[in-house]
Amino acid sequence: MRLTLTILFLACAVPAAAQVAVSTPAATVDQVYKPVNPRDPMVPATVFGDQKGVSARPKGASPAAAVEKDTFTVYALTLTGIMEDSRGRQALLRYADGSVYTLKAGRLLDARKKLVPGVSGVIKGKQVILMTEDKKVRRLNLRENE
Repeated sequence: MRLTLTILFLACAVPAAAQVAVSTPAATVDQVYKPVNPRDPMVPATVFGDQKGVSARPKGASPAAAVEKDTFTVYALTLTGIMEDSRGRQALLRYADGSVYTLKAGRLLDARKKLVPGVSGVIKGKQVILMTEDKKVRRLNLRENE
């Protein structure tokens, strides 16, 4: 009996080496993080697109392509969002070619923050009303699918 207790005591006192069996290899960052937009997540995004210039524009379009006054129409704009800060409200609008416009303080600005001549607007709640100098009026509602 004493011999059995001694053997049990010695067996418990010596720790057995832990054996770890891995059934699958560890996942890499590339396998886990597969974003839709492959921009660097550590670089802060800008209002008009990220640092690499990737946006919803079709391929071949210039990132800073300005719409000429002759070809610009308020009917090709869609309302993307409305923001409010301490300076007032702003509306983000997207043109049919993917370029971004901002309605701020009643003025429509392009991506380079240049005034679009002949177009003014008002933000009322979740609606934007655009007016041209030839009296055309365009009403855009937020979350409206056109």
